[in-house]
Amino acid sequence: MTESSDDRSGKPKSRKSSGEAATEGSAAGVAPVRHRRMKRRTRRILVTLSVVVGVLLVLGAAAGWVGSRALTAKSELEKAQTLVGTLKTQGAAMDFAGLGTTSTKLTAATSKAVDQTHDPLWRAAEIVPVAGPNLAAVRQMAESVDAVAQHALAPVASIASTLSPASLKPVDGKVDLKPLIDLNTALGQASTTLTGEAKSVSKINLDGTIGQVDSAGVKLSTMLTSAATMVSDVHSITAVAPAMLGASGPRTYLLMFQNLAETTALGGTSAALTEVTVNDGAIAIGRQASSQSFKTDDTSPVLAVDPTLASLYTPLIYTRLNLATSRPDFPTAALITDAFWKRDIGGAPVDGIISIDPAALAHILGATGPIAMSTGDQLSSENAVSLLLNEIYFRYQGEDGPNQTDAFFGEAAKSIFGALMGSGADPKELLKSVMQGVDEHRIMAWSSHPEEQAILADSALSGILPTTNEKSTTTGVYFRDTSTSKMDYYLETAAKLTTDVCTSKTPTFTATVDLHSKITKAEAAELPSYVASGYWKGKQFRTQVFVYGPPGTTLASTVVNVAGVSTGLVGTTDDLGRPVAMFEAVLAPGESSTVTVAFSGAAGTYAAPELRTTPMLNPTVVTVDAAGCAPKK
Repeated sequence: MTESSDDRSGKPKSRKSSGEAATEGSAAGVAPVRHRRMKRRTRRILVTLSVVVGVLLVLGAAAGWVGSRALTAKSELEKAQTLVGTLKTQGAAMDFAGLGTTSTKLTAATSKAVDQTHDPLWRAAEIVPVAGPNLAAVRQMAESVDAVAQHALAPVASIASTLSPASLKPVDGKVDLKPLIDLNTALGQASTTLTGEAKSVSKINLDGTIGQVDSAGVKLSTMLTSAATMVSDVHSITAVAPAMLGASGPRTYLLMFQNLAETTALGGTSAALTEVTVNDGAIAIGRQASSQSFKTDDTSPVLAVDPTLASLYTPLIYTRLNLATSRPDFPTAALITDAFWKRDIGGAPVDGIISIDPAALAHILGATGPIAMSTGDQLSSENAVSLLLNEIYFRYQGEDGPNQTDAFFGEAAKSIFGALMGSGADPKELLKSVMQGVDEHRIMAWSSHPEEQAILADSALSGILPTTNEKSTTTGVYFRDTSTSKMDYYLETAAKLTTDVCTSKTPTFTATVDLHSKITKAEAAELPSYVASGYWKGKQFRTQVFVYGPPGTTLASTVVNVAGVSTGLVGTTDDLGRPVAMFEAVLAPGESSTVTVAFSGAAGTYAAPELRTTPMLNPTVVTVDAAGCAPKK
């Protein structure tokens, strides 16, 4: 093919193939479109990246914000925990002013902790997997702690901060009841709040939370449940205390003095009674009577005879006032004593009976200081036990000896009462001394009012053995002198409980009891007849030993290891829902006796083992050998 000729202008024309023409057309028309698309795609990618980065930055900032608030909440809650410990210490020390200051700091800490968890971002983060359940749990715990601080602890601390040791002292024999009434109101509110928050915390979902949050939730739940129980118990006492102190009308009580030189299961014989009247907080001593003031007609029991008690303790428990404390159950002693008082003394119905022994009086004298008596004696914490339970019998001998000792006891009771009602005793030390007597079961109380007795029955004042093994698995060892003497001033005792209750499904409880007469034959020969027993004249004395097994157990075996003059098993029975073995030990001066009793338990649930004994003049040496059990705190 030849080339084409020139065009009209004379310029030569060039020829291109169709392919070349097409390529040229694409380059000229399509390329700009593709470029525009690429630019738009790039812009979208950049925008998306910007959004992602922005979201990440926002999430990071939010996470940092929530994390910061979480750390602040954690710090404030830890501060609150420390402050709660301070409140406990101040309460025990009766630092009333300090309670108010610490409570203010506590509410500030818990309020700040709650504020941190109520942030909108925090609440939004609660739906985030993993972190969410932890944040929700922390918020709920903070809310409960704050509610307790604001509505339970603060009202109680507010009332307590207005008190002082001086405000608790009787003035002219009268106790101001208003602080007690106000405190009862605050405790009622605290009890309601703690009970409600304990339930709320128990419902917090801890599934999926980290170990620190989970353990904090469990610890808080346990703490609130325990606190709710404790405050409820205290509130139940303060709820009836005003009425017991005569806020609703006059009350009459009997103060029982137990003589530890002549042992009975609850401590000692009921040697003297003092009538105490209370009216709107004003306390005064009324009539006084000794065991000699009451009839001793053994054909006329003051109450219907319980065959079990008559078998264990002889029917004399119902005809001799001084034997009313023979059974290890203070309500029994109180009912018998009340019946004696009504029959032989009369007067206003008795609203309650309070028992105390010389060892508890010695604790109280440690707080009040020595007391001067008309005899020239200075009754003090150092000499109260020896003077009241031994020396007085050497001083007053002969036919009129019992009357003289009764008069001495009566004046001692009035003198100590006067010291208690006066303004000289330090309330902190006085309360401490009274609580020591209660803890040692040397101070007990009973009320004739059922609602009040129900509260006392669940307290350390009750003088009642537990009826179940729910709170403690209790074995009892008790003593009773049957020599008609005051020889227990010279008696030493020990009791040991060996048990596998913490390692066996069917446990065994073995109690070994030791008695030892520490008096010598030469000393016994010089004893006054009232101490030595008119029958044996100090040559020997007789003590009954009662061993009570835990509830639900059965008696497995009894052994007399060491007999002394003579020791033997008198019998076995059931009393107070427990199996009982009774021995009678006769000892000459310097002799000893040992008995062992074993009880077997069926399969079941048992609490930590406890060995309870008679609060003796010379305290019983108590040992509990329980392999596998946590040490008692």
